[in-house]
Amino acid sequence: MSTKRSLKVFLPAVIWGMVIIYLSTTGGIDLPSTTLFEPDKLGHAGAYGLLTLLILYGFRALNGQTTVKWIPQVVMTFFIAAGLGFLMEFVQDRFFPGRMFEIADEIANIFGTILSIGIFKLLLKL
Repeated sequence: MSTKRSLKVFLPAVIWGMVIIYLSTTGGIDLPSTTLFEPDKLGHAGAYGLLTLLILYGFRALNGQTTVKWIPQVVMTFFIAAGLGFLMEFVQDRFFPGRMFEIADEIANIFGTILSIGIFKLLLKL
């Protein structure tokens, strides 16, 4: 499989990553506040969880694999998704007045990433 063709399997993840970057750099979205689960944190977990699933799917589809090489590919996926979350929090803090780095948002990003890795592994066993 050519490099150009193989990189197409990551296109959904790249597009979703661009959506995350766009949403992270535009005005904040006002969501109602609750005491137990804040919609904002669930949104962070969901966004980065979906990014994680799309990256893992790309690795699985790469060269027709039926599984994912757990150590290198999952670790790389974790660092890509969590790293993008950290970068977006940093960018918001540095370049967007009125927005700041929120550790709770980064925790939600990491939680969504880890949860999605578990879901993906479970789905492979089904």
